[in-house]
Amino acid sequence: MGSKLGAGVAAVVVAIPLLIGAGIVGIVSTFTASSASSTSLTCTPTGAVPGLTAEQMSNAATIVAVGQRMGVPEQGWVVAIAAAMQESGLRNLGYGDRDSLGLFQQRPSQGWGSPAQIMNPTYAASQFYQHLLAVPGWQHMSLTKAAQAVQRSAFPDSYAKHEQRAQIIVAATQGVSCNTTKADAVIGTGTAITFRPPPT
Repeated sequence: MGSKLGAGVAAVVVAIPLLIGAGIVGIVSTFTASSASSTSLTCTPTGAVPGLTAEQMSNAATIVAVGQRMGVPEQGWVVAIAAAMQESGLRNLGYGDRDSLGLFQQRPSQGWGSPAQIMNPTYAASQFYQHLLAVPGWQHMSLTKAAQAVQRSAFPDSYAKHEQRAQIIVAATQGVSCNTTKADAVIGTGTAITFRPPPT
């Protein structure tokens, strides 16, 4: 992956539904790159996709859950999944080209974060989405152009081949259930969260 433009993106404040007993209570959480670096979501998808391991599905579920939490449209989840499929095969790799690491093969030397941050799938996904949201008109681009605007790959058209499968994976992760392990998270340590797709 090539060099990236560093960009500060404002915190996104979203309402997260927390299941308590039979009722649902809305909790407001500020989810930023800095908070994501100390937050780890462990996600279990409700569906399965043939050919993908439990690790790959869990990583995909985390990517989708982070997108939901940040208020990213579903189209963005598909772009993110396709990018991660191309870059790492949806595996949290501890190696890559030069200093590239993690699901999206982000590079510490290019301002994506520390190695430890990038190896946190929650942080890595939030960084991808923040850069995607900073791309003017990304929603009107083809998937491969939108992904390339973030990734700056030497193979700019390589994301297109993953689009259909990425859509299937996103559909399989709808209603994903996640746990957070951040000690000071708003929702509390180990609290189960159900991320639901926004109303259409």
